[in-house]
Amino acid sequence: MKRIYRVLCLAMLGLGIAGYATYMWAQTPPAPAPAPVTDSPVTIPAPTPPTPPSGASPMLPAPTLPTAPTEVKPTTPPTTPTPIEPKPILPSVPLDPAKPATPTKPTVTLPTTPLSTPSTTPTPAPVTLPNPMTEEKTQPQPQPPTGANENGDATNDNPTGRQEPAVSLEWVGPAAAKVGQPADYTIAVRNVCNIPVQQVLVRVRMPQGVTVTATEPKAVSEDNVLMWDVGTMLPKQERNLQLKVVSNSKGDVGCQAWVTFTGASAMKIRVREPKLLVKATAPEKVLVGDGCTFTLTVSNPGDHPAEQVKIHAELTEGLESARGNKIDFDLGMLNAGETRSVQVLCATKTGGEQKCDAFAEAADGLKAVDRISVNVLMPQLKFEAFGPKLRYLDRKATYKFKVTNPGDAPAANVVVTDAVPPGFKFLTATEGGRHDFSTRTVSWFLGEIGPGQSREVMLELLCVNKGEHHQKLTATASRGMKQEDDVTTKVEGLSAIALEMIDLDDPVEVGADETYEIRITNTGTQTETDVKLICTVPDKMSFKSATGPAKYQQVGNEIVFEPLPKLAPRADAIFRVIVKCNSAGVVNFKSRITSTLLVEPVHKEEATRIYAD
Repeated sequence: MKRIYRVLCLAMLGLGIAGYATYMWAQTPPAPAPAPVTDSPVTIPAPTPPTPPSGASPMLPAPTLPTAPTEVKPTTPPTTPTPIEPKPILPSVPLDPAKPATPTKPTVTLPTTPLSTPSTTPTPAPVTLPNPMTEEKTQPQPQPPTGANENGDATNDNPTGRQEPAVSLEWVGPAAAKVGQPADYTIAVRNVCNIPVQQVLVRVRMPQGVTVTATEPKAVSEDNVLMWDVGTMLPKQERNLQLKVVSNSKGDVGCQAWVTFTGASAMKIRVREPKLLVKATAPEKVLVGDGCTFTLTVSNPGDHPAEQVKIHAELTEGLESARGNKIDFDLGMLNAGETRSVQVLCATKTGGEQKCDAFAEAADGLKAVDRISVNVLMPQLKFEAFGPKLRYLDRKATYKFKVTNPGDAPAANVVVTDAVPPGFKFLTATEGGRHDFSTRTVSWFLGEIGPGQSREVMLELLCVNKGEHHQKLTATASRGMKQEDDVTTKVEGLSAIALEMIDLDDPVEVGADETYEIRITNTGTQTETDVKLICTVPDKMSFKSATGPAKYQQVGNEIVFEPLPKLAPRADAIFRVIVKCNSAGVVNFKSRITSTLLVEPVHKEEATRIYAD
């Protein structure tokens, strides 16, 4: 049973605590709904004053303020006069008509008197006019951005320059005044933000029955409204406006003050510029046939990334790449200060100046171009062969071969080769020429021939066969260079006939016979044809007989032998003519020969002395 009683006691205690909590929660007033923010100016109606005693002056209507409408809630008058805290007020006109300024939490504090009959000891009773646009919001008022400077300019911490300009007004003076007696009041105008505000204008509307006898500084009065042009107020600056007020009737009066000003906000826009620069580099000189590398370097010297960066390279016809003569590279984004390089590998196939055009482009129309040239050095071979056009058998023929390099690079491993035709026999070769008997070739290894230089070699051959003989000569060098030439030499046999004639008996007596022996020899290298011998017998002699390889006939005093069809080189033919000596004296026996190759006949005479007893 005790355990049950304890449980019941605990349950009753819990119910009591829950009921007390529900009661306290019900006593909490609900938070008002937030008022909508609009771009149009909002009118704040004046607070409805309590019914004044008989004879009191009526309250003036509230002026129009640039805030949202709401009702005025008077605060409970304190027992002792206290200064009213400054509250910020929104500027009447935003800087940007298209975008109204962010609403803040401005309030206006007005002095008033309690609703009861004033006693001899005045008791201040401040009344606060809150801004209805922000009164219903429960979140705290945001402070001006700490990243902005005192001029409202944007900084690195606050690049958009977000500002909340605010000016507060505070009435300072006695909350109660005597009828007909002047009372001194001060309106404290404070710039409560951290940026300057411009065109600060304070207005005060006095109700009927209240007269302002003096102001300091002097105010401008228009339609029962006092105006002070405060001008520009620096951050946290305070200005005091003094009034001397006289009330002509008894009752509660409402004096309203409002302020208008112009706030500034600056937005910091980081304006950056991407740039594009391309630089092409390559070796100054390259030998033809060697590879050449072009380096294309693109950089962004600007202060913003360059997007969609591409590089295009175009090569001249003397250069050859595996990707063709037009090559594209896609680099994407190139950050500020970043540099990237690409390489174009190509082969050189033509000498002279070759070029590579580099073109870089990026988004927003960025372009850059550059051109680089490379001198492709190319050795060249010029080959010349000199030799006789005609030679006779068994005669020497000398040939000269000249190799020249008219290019701008050395020609390496130069070799000259000559194929000796069968009509010649190798004798000698200069510059270390080597003869290969099996292939009938003569070769010279000349090594390297510099630009503009030349080398000569000599070859001596013996003509052994008749006919036209062609020599094919070749000059080769590294990198596939090759030059050919040929020399044609006609080899003929030598046409030469030697005629010899002697008398076997000299002197000879009258009446005796004399024999003349005639020898015809082909001393040339060519076979003679139609060799014909004719002998002339002198007057003091008479022909008797003749012998030889050909038949003969006597025509007058001439003995004409039939022509020999052929007379081979080194061959000879012997003829004998026998005559009778008829009278004494000295006589000349004559003979002549002709042939097909002989242009002029060959003559021979032999003198013989004939004597008598």
